Parts: sequence; structure tokens; C-alpha cells
Amino acid sequence: MIEEALRNGLAEVWGGTSIKGKEATMTDQTIGAWIEGALCNFRVWAPNAENVKVLLQAGDCWDRQMRIREEPLIRDDIGYWKGAVANVPPGTLYRYAVIYDGITREKLDPAARDVIHSGLTRFDPDNCNASIILDPGSTDWVPFETPAFENFIIYQLHVGSFAGRNDHLNDKAIGGFLDVATKFSYIRDLGFNAIELLPIHEFAADRSWGYNPASFFAPESAYGRPKDLREFVNRAHAEGLAVIFDVVYNHAGPGDNVLWRFDGFDQLGQGGIYFEGGQMTPWGRGPAWWKQEVQNYFFENASMFLENYRGDGLRFDVTTQINGNHLAKVVGRLKRHYPEKYFIAEHLPADPWITIFGNFDATWHAGAHHECQRALNGADPIGKVKSFLGWEGFDNAWNLIKYTLGSHDDCGDQESGDAEHGLSNWDASHRYFVDQFGGRNNWHARSKCRLAWALNIAMPGTPMLFMGTECHMGAPSAVWGYWHDGPDLRGDHRFDWGIAGDSFGMEMRRLVRAANHVRWNHSALRSNTLSITHEDEDNGVLAFKRWDGNHVVLAVINMGDRSFSRHDYGVHTGGQKGRWRQILCTQDAEFGGWDGAGNAFYDPWTQSDGRIYINLPKWSVVMLRLG
Repeated sequence: MIEEALRNGLAEVWGGTSIKGKEATMTDQTIGAWIEGALCNFRVWAPNAENVKVLLQAGDCWDRQMRIREEPLIRDDIGYWKGAVANVPPGTLYRYAVIYDGITREKLDPAARDVIHSGLTRFDPDNCNASIILDPGSTDWVPFETPAFENFIIYQLHVGSFAGRNDHLNDKAIGGFLDVATKFSYIRDLGFNAIELLPIHEFAADRSWGYNPASFFAPESAYGRPKDLREFVNRAHAEGLAVIFDVVYNHAGPGDNVLWRFDGFDQLGQGGIYFEGGQMTPWGRGPAWWKQEVQNYFFENASMFLENYRGDGLRFDVTTQINGNHLAKVVGRLKRHYPEKYFIAEHLPADPWITIFGNFDATWHAGAHHECQRALNGADPIGKVKSFLGWEGFDNAWNLIKYTLGSHDDCGDQESGDAEHGLSNWDASHRYFVDQFGGRNNWHARSKCRLAWALNIAMPGTPMLFMGTECHMGAPSAVWGYWHDGPDLRGDHRFDWGIAGDSFGMEMRRLVRAANHVRWNHSALRSNTLSITHEDEDNGVLAFKRWDGNHVVLAVINMGDRSFSRHDYGVHTGGQKGRWRQILCTQDAEFGGWDGAGNAFYDPWTQSDGRIYINLPKWSVVMLRLG
């Protein structure tokens, strides 16, 4: 039935068949380097420089012993240096020689579309790194249309650790773009129609979560080259997956970033033209967003992901660390240029300002995870769930990205298991959800994961799931069950493809797939509707209905240890009369529950007391549709 529904009418939900907008070319650039005809154009902002030259060299690595070609650039009236140079083929290496106060400093291009590697020129001008001239050739893009905002179901992943462990790559230490592309059918089969990547711009070293940007315009060299990233997006689109890029504009890598003291001037000791007067953040001084040139820089960077890489949306990291008025101005420009793209803020705590005045389409809602975790631990279950069920203050349900099972921040730990004192503070520990409740060998822990994802699917908001959650990734005994992008003191915490296909993993994968397809098959779950119909504090049961015209879905959440097995639990339907049919029970045997747990082959009618009487297993979500 699911496959037939997909064939017969859900193409517009998964991704359509036409491309909006024009073919992007390198000539859309205003900064960086790009080939146009027989010339290569260079343009860079260096308002305090006394002179700027572009240095050119053939080869795979910058070598000061080899011939270096120098070409002068000319300063314009607003502090940009530019020039058009002949005989610069694709693949040419280049640096800028920036002269300030009589001293020449070699710098990488702040807008270089590719670099050899991280380890930039901030502290070591004699290393072999360099910017790289891209081939301007076009990509044969497959037809794809960004889904409507209410139709996103997002799978969040980290490129470097998603592939390589216990799979066909034979324990490759760091996965690349094309390695991850081999997994797209796995993600699509789960019922997701979008992937959201942790940052993929060049960062310091080869292994990182990505939140330490070194070169904003270049893809991470450990993951691949720009052509690999274009192929990655193309193959995702061919599989029916939208691609959302995570961008970090609130700070730069603390010890390795191409913007630092770029033109030599740093009178205030704050990092020079790109940082002076910028907002202080927990990671150091942020960019100088008050400057028009800096706003233009990030606008063009964002545009690159959407134009040259055909991204379907952007997720902005920690927007609370950027001046809101300046950020709103740039996002407003982006919305005017790309109205069909999904712009997401990590604006915590979630505040309607970010969508009403900040011009974003959505914001992350961390409370959905934290309060769900507390609810399933017995802390005021009904009150906690009600606190994140709706979209109060926001115009649309899809203005909130909800992730009951946690994001990378909630599942990931970079301190060998003790981030935020997680070894001694359960409420603050960074763990996979299953490990918070006893580990993947614990039946109750697995049941609570099933419940949490089905709730995420049933309630208003855009659902998001972090990689590994769909197969109970974590530790067998709930000791070190957290995500990390490589080995640490507690072992290897990358995505484990051996676990993904074991019996527990397959149970959760079947549940995720079934729940996701329930959302696709029932437009009521993608609408701006919600009405709480039933509250039972004694048993920890909450029910709510959602609708789209005459299409009505009732979700019943049992957050208690008591099962009701003789069709004797009465649930208020909120005045909705008629016959009901079960569309999901998270405790069915195929998901890890038991035979007869739900209401298969039993279609209850609303009774005179306004209730339907059903089986309601413990720690479950039961969803029914009217008619």
C-alpha cells in the first residue's frame, strides 16, 4: 500500500520533476577567482593593503622552490583588489601576496572555492597549502524541486563518520562525499526526503564535527573536491533526497581560519577587517557582521551552496551569537533570491522573532528533545509533552524543527563521555536516546525510542532524526553509547553498519519507515492543526487529533507501564464521530513489541460517551484515522 501511494500521488511531496531558477555559473561570483572565457578574474577585499598581487603556480602542492608567476591587482574605490589574468587553466594553484606596513604576507583567498587542505596560512606561510582555480564546466543536474516546507522529514548526518565502519569501505577512517552517496538508498528507504549535513566547509585538520570553519567557500578536503560535492548532491536528488547544508557564520576556527588579519591590519587586536567590532562568542570573537562587506561575504557564501551546489536549504549555526538585525538583512536578501529554499536557524531557545522578523523559515526546537526525555523518565509526562506539542507564537507548524530523539549535539560527546559532566548528570549527558534508558539490550529503552519517534511524526512540526537513532545505535549496556566522529578513550563511536542490520536495529528501522510513511500517507499530519482530546494523568496517557478537511488522525500516547489489552481503554475523540482504523502501533511485533498489542482487524466506533475503546499497550503510540 505504501509503495502504491508513492507511485500514485506523492511525487510532489518527495520532490518534483522540474528545476526552478537558472543554471548557476562561476560568473555569478563577485569575490574569489573564476574563469570567464580566456581570462581568470580575481577579486578580494583588502582595504588596508598597500598592494596586492596574485601568485600562481602549477602543481599539486605549493612549492616555493618552483617557479611562481606574479600578477598585479588594482584597487577600486571601496577597498577591493581585482584583475583579469590570461593563461590560467583550471587546477592552477594561487595565493595572494598582501603588502601592509611594508611587510608581505601570503594569504589564501577568503573566497577560494577549493583549497588543497586545512592548515592555512595564518601561522605558517611556508606550508604547501594553496587556493585552487576551479573548472567552470557545468554539471548535468538531474531534475529536482525543493519540497514544500510542510513536507520535509529530515535525516541529519555527519559525512566523515557515516560511512567506513563495518561496511564495504573496510574500516575507512574518514568517509567522503561519494562514500556517503552509496548510502542514499538506505536513507530514502527509511522514508526521509531530506538530509541535513553537519558543516562540510574546510575545517581545521581532517577529523571534526565541522563547527570550526577554516575556509568558508571550499569543501572539506578530507571529504572530497567540489566536483565530488556536486556529484553528492546530484545523486541525493536522483534518490529523491533534498540536501540542507549547515553553515557556521557566528565564529571561525580559533586557530586556523583564512580570514584572520587578512590584509595585515589589526589595530584593535581583534583579528582584523573581518572580525573587528564583531560580537564576542563562547568560541572567540565573531565576524564583523556590522560591516556591509562582511554581510556580502556571507550572502555570497550562502548563495554558493544554493546555486553552485543546488542545495535545498541552509541551517545557520547558533544564530543567537550574531546581531539579529544584521542577520535578518542577509537572510532577507537570500529569501528574495531563493524563496523556495528552506532557511533554518539554530535559535535556542526557540523564539518567534527568528521567523517573524529574522526572515528565517524555521528554527530548531531543542525543548522537544529535552522535555521528551524527561517525560519518558516519569517527570510530569503529560505536562512535558504538552509543552512542546504545538507551535505557539509561530505562524506555521513547519516553523519548528523538532527532534525528540536528539540532534548531533544531544547524541554526540567530544569529551570521552563526560561532556557537560554527563557521567554524573543524566539530564545533561550527551547520549543516544536508547542509552539514556538502559541501552539497546533493554526492551523498555527500545520501546521509548519507538514511542518518541512516532510522537515526533504525529505532532506538528518538521521531524528530524540524527543518524544512528533509527537503528538503536549506542552501547549494548548503556555505558558509552554516544556519537563521536572517531575513536576516543571509550572506543569507536562512528556509525556502525554492523549494528544497523542486527535484529534490534531492524526493528527500529521498520518502525521509523512505517511511521514516516504514515506521515506521507496522511496529510492531516502535515497540516497546521492540533487539538488535545484526552488527558489521563493516572496512567500517563495523552491523545490529540489532527485534521485536513475531513481527513482526521487521532494519536494516543501511553507513557506508562500499564497495558490495556481487551479493547477496554476509552479515549476521547474530541467530538469526532464515526469508525476508526489503526494506522500505526509502535508495539506491534514487527517493531519489537508483541502480537496482539494493538488493534489490527478491529475498527472501533465512537460511542455515546464520545470515546473509542481500544487496546493500548504500555510505552506506545497508537494512531488511528477516521473513516
